[in-house]
Amino acid sequence: MALIPTGIESSTEPTINHPAILVIGRSGVGKSTLCNWLLGYEGNDGIFETDSNQTKMNEGCVSSLLKIENRWLNLIDTPGLFDPNEDFRNEKSIKKVASIIRECSYGVQAIILVIDRHDLQSFDNTLRVVKSFLGDESLEHMIIAFTYCTKGQTENEGTLILRKNMRNLLTTIRNRKFISPNPDIFTINDDAVIKNMNIARRLIDEFSSAYTTEMFNRVRDAKDKVKQSEKEAGDCFDISTKVILENGNIVKMMNVVIGDRVCVGVKKDKLEFSEVYLIAHYNIERSTKFLEIEFSLENEREVSGDICLTPDHHIFFNGALDYAKNIIPNISKINVLHNNRMVPANVTKVRTVYHDGFIAVFTRAGTILANNVLCSCYALSPPYQEINHAVLAPLRIASYFKRLNNEGKEFNPYIEFLYKMYNRVNGRNTETSKKFS
Repeated sequence: MALIPTGIESSTEPTINHPAILVIGRSGVGKSTLCNWLLGYEGNDGIFETDSNQTKMNEGCVSSLLKIENRWLNLIDTPGLFDPNEDFRNEKSIKKVASIIRECSYGVQAIILVIDRHDLQSFDNTLRVVKSFLGDESLEHMIIAFTYCTKGQTENEGTLILRKNMRNLLTTIRNRKFISPNPDIFTINDDAVIKNMNIARRLIDEFSSAYTTEMFNRVRDAKDKVKQSEKEAGDCFDISTKVILENGNIVKMMNVVIGDRVCVGVKKDKLEFSEVYLIAHYNIERSTKFLEIEFSLENEREVSGDICLTPDHHIFFNGALDYAKNIIPNISKINVLHNNRMVPANVTKVRTVYHDGFIAVFTRAGTILANNVLCSCYALSPPYQEINHAVLAPLRIASYFKRLNNEGKEFNPYIEFLYKMYNRVNGRNTETSKKFS
């Protein structure tokens, strides 16, 4: 039996007078197609505009009424939030969605996170941003929709192979998932479309309570208070710092996920790579004090660059490891990748800047090439690479048996414990100590 269209003419300025279904995900992932399927239209020919080339169609929220059982719900297709190719600190679309959620006086019945099954590699990063924006409570109202699956996977979801981190999330959200069929393969009358949309409708209807504006406001108010408070160092890198993956891609550090192999140095004119086993510290919104270190090569001044890291982060310069705050312009020389070799580069300028967001990525090697500059993964503690690396051996060993996470916290609990102990031993009463007290 075919689905019967239930949508009412869409609007770019939704009136939230019914419980909402919030459809989120990056640009081009298939959110509009899913909305059309849910409304009973062809996936690529409904009241929500789609684009087969996955270009950005919706710059703002678009909505339509959807009837499930005997009640009306407001189906909202959001802008392309959480796009790995964009800077998450751009708040234009985030503010738009925030205003929509705050207008949802009837609450959000369901949050559908749309994931391209080809892009499961970036899932960790997407989920981090979703949780940072909507809070952990959003998981209690979340459904996962997979897109761009094969014909066989859509007809039999048991053939869809998922990574362990995705399986863990599905366990957390009680396995609430379905597949949004590819409109290039299926039509509205196909059994696979009817089956999956019926699953989606059932999952949406099963929530006994809604994600409320109070929940959202608690998360956003907490973020706003942090932003309004005194700017503090996060002892990490700026989230836009770039690293080299083993496959040759250059990505922003905020898009790195556990299991990626990133460049950590050079050996015999060959790049060395090491596995990321932990995102130790991460926040995409907190205004953070960084040192912006500009450099140029000694004999090739046209080859230049910069790196942003917090003052107490460890960096290799002048043949040793030290705090970034001890770098002196026109005297200090840092180690920079050039033509597959690590070469000395003159530091030409150091200045204090404030950016939103920071991240600490830990590799098994304990080092990382950040913006082509050789750095330690560590900070705050005395700059003794071997000792710091040895202290973290329990984490590295544990990561072989269990995927490490921050247990819903901004800072990894074990790292937090180490910093607390370090501060107590040294009698420190700094802002760093206060963060963990």
